[in-house]
Amino acid sequence: MENQCDQESRDSCECPCHPGTSAGGCPGCAQMHGHGKMGSGDAFEFVMAMWQKASFTAYSELMVEKLKERIEAVNGPVLDKVADVIVESIGKEWQAMIQKSTAKRELHEKLAKIFHEGIQKQK
Repeated sequence: MENQCDQESRDSCECPCHPGTSAGGCPGCAQMHGHGKMGSGDAFEFVMAMWQKASFTAYSELMVEKLKERIEAVNGPVLDKVADVIVESIGKEWQAMIQKSTAKRELHEKLAKIFHEGIQKQK
């Protein structure tokens, strides 16, 4: 029976201990990707590897949250102001696109009317 983890999942493993590389050299994911005892069909080893990989993910997520908290504390007010300015600018750009669209639609309608009148006069 073929290993459940195909080449795609080997290449896309999100374990933080081997970013940008395959899971083959990763002690935490080797079993998950068929480089350890999982190939032997040992369900216990497979489940333990899943728990180990989950712990890597949980620690990584926790570290991200901790960093976010500190970045927010130090730079939050500045980033809020930047976000406000960007949202305001995007709003203005959106309004300009709507106005341009409206102007184009009006131009098309006027041109259609002119051409229609021209055709009517030729008859």
